[in-house]
Amino acid sequence: MKISPLTKQLFTERFLKTAIRAPSQLNLPPSTMRFALEQLCRIIPQNPDIRIRPLRLAGLRAEELKPQNESTQLIFHIHGGAFFLGSMNTHRAFLTQVAARTQMQVLHLDYPLSPEHQYPEALEALFDVYCQLLDQGIQAKDIILSGDSCGANLALALALRIQKDALPQVSGLILMSPFLDLTLSSESLRFNRKHDALLSIEALEAGIDYYLPKSVDRADPCVSPFFAELAGLPPIHVQAGSKEILLDDAQRFKDKADEAGVEVEFKIYTGMWHNFQMFSAWFEEGQRALADLSDFAHRLDRD
Repeated sequence: MKISPLTKQLFTERFLKTAIRAPSQLNLPPSTMRFALEQLCRIIPQNPDIRIRPLRLAGLRAEELKPQNESTQLIFHIHGGAFFLGSMNTHRAFLTQVAARTQMQVLHLDYPLSPEHQYPEALEALFDVYCQLLDQGIQAKDIILSGDSCGANLALALALRIQKDALPQVSGLILMSPFLDLTLSSESLRFNRKHDALLSIEALEAGIDYYLPKSVDRADPCVSPFFAELAGLPPIHVQAGSKEILLDDAQRFKDKADEAGVEVEFKIYTGMWHNFQMFSAWFEEGQRALADLSDFAHRLDRD
């Protein structure tokens, strides 16, 4: 019997609310939440045509996902997980789909997670990886920075750090369901609280408490890049679901980037929740999101 896309969507929403969002509201230990998320992500189909090669970059475990022998662009992806969850294991299958759709090489890695490693350790580690890529002869114009959720926060913060240090800048950024404002001032945190199938406010609060030392202001642009000066950044592609609690992080960022003269495109996907792209194999909206980010990446490649 063929199952309709709407039925798949509703079933997945109900499953995620039970398996991930509800437990995330219970203040469980990070190790428990990490295990649960890794088990959940095992259901995501991995594209068998993508070759996976383990690497070490700046002392971190990393993987190169290659759809073909020659790729003109490298997508450097930073996984999400509220700064204390996520790994190469949780994102590998999803990123094989990104590599297959874009036909570009994808690089991802295990960066330092909180609470074991608080700010600024993750950002410093990612900056070291970027510097090593440049040292290896990869040109900045051939690198696209990508991230989901808090990974989008780190990707944007990394681009701002690159700009501050006057290093060659990446060709563009892809921000999926970005978590950019750690002051939690977005209105969608309130009006989408019951609708988001994956992410809870409690998980965000826990992640912030784990990630930030008490001496760091949540509004510091280095940790909440929504508040940063954005002028001069490369083109940015932003995606968000209409049901996610971080919808306004994306919408307000788009407006601010426009005001700063940054080239930004913003896509909202109807009925989708936080990080819905991870489950793109089952939904038309998810497939459209992959097609949209692929189109953006290829426009950068032509430029």
